[in-house]
Amino acid sequence: MRKRKAPLVYLAVSILCLILFLIYNKFSHGVTSPYMTWLFGWPLVLGTIPLALLALIPYDLYPKRISFNIYNTGVASLTVASLLKGIFDIAGNSSAYQKYLMSFGIAVTILGVIVYAIQEGRALSKS
Repeated sequence: MRKRKAPLVYLAVSILCLILFLIYNKFSHGVTSPYMTWLFGWPLVLGTIPLALLALIPYDLYPKRISFNIYNTGVASLTVASLLKGIFDIAGNSSAYQKYLMSFGIAVTILGVIVYAIQEGRALSKS
């Protein structure tokens, strides 16, 4: 069930991010930010595509709960950091916390992949 649901949830988040960009862009008085323009890319490229590909593989390579949650936290952090950066760019303002959130998101996403690789390595060594 989770194999089919997770990519669809990420796709829905990508579509919501795209709608948010279109609405925000309409009222931004011509000021744009690549962080807002490509906001939908984080959940699409890091969520929908890899999880859909893992769901299509006939082998049981789908992430276990802990690596899945860590990875999702990283992708969510990257998406929110991009949203905030885009809003601040359009408003002509900035904040140091955006960099911290982006760094946290990158680190946690990588950690999720590492935990997944360790879990799969252990599962393969047991077989």
